[in-house]
Amino acid sequence: MKKTILTSAFAIAIAFTACKNKTNPENADNSSTQQTENNDAASTSTTPANEPKSYSVTFSPDTAYLGKNKEAFIRLKNGKAVELSDADGKITGTELSYEIEVTNKKKMGDGSVYVNPSQFRLALDNGNNITHDNYNSVSADAESTNSSVDNKFRLPAGSKPKSLNLFMDETRVTVGVEMK
Repeated sequence: MKKTILTSAFAIAIAFTACKNKTNPENADNSSTQQTENNDAASTSTTPANEPKSYSVTFSPDTAYLGKNKEAFIRLKNGKAVELSDADGKITGTELSYEIEVTNKKKMGDGSVYVNPSQFRLALDNGNNITHDNYNSVSADAESTNSSVDNKFRLPAGSKPKSLNLFMDETRVTVGVEMK
């Protein structure tokens, strides 16, 4: 019984608070001021102050052939980056994620192609090369395509990606990386 009364009182208090913010038609001269205040409140409510800054990541070129006989056609797509921060709001780095799509160019019956992103290196603008924080290997049977998602690099604070070096079967391709 007490829980029902407390719940009802709480719901009524919320309803009164919500109704209090509505404009009154009798106060027509204050309506423009109230509308601007409401518009400001609406714009701040749609974008929270603590939302992390995010970027789109583009690769140029976004496709490459790897392997001694160019048997693996790789497409890099869905690149995104999000700034990471600690509890105090201090930027601790950036997490860059992307998807790898591998197409096996071998003829039927010639076997599969295996791409291991642990061998990839991301070159930063400060001259350092880093490895994946998280990755998923991908293989594709002959004349088929397969994808690998949730591949992530963790960039140190204040650094930007410059290029991504892709390695497979003693071959290497360098792809430019840009955060916008």
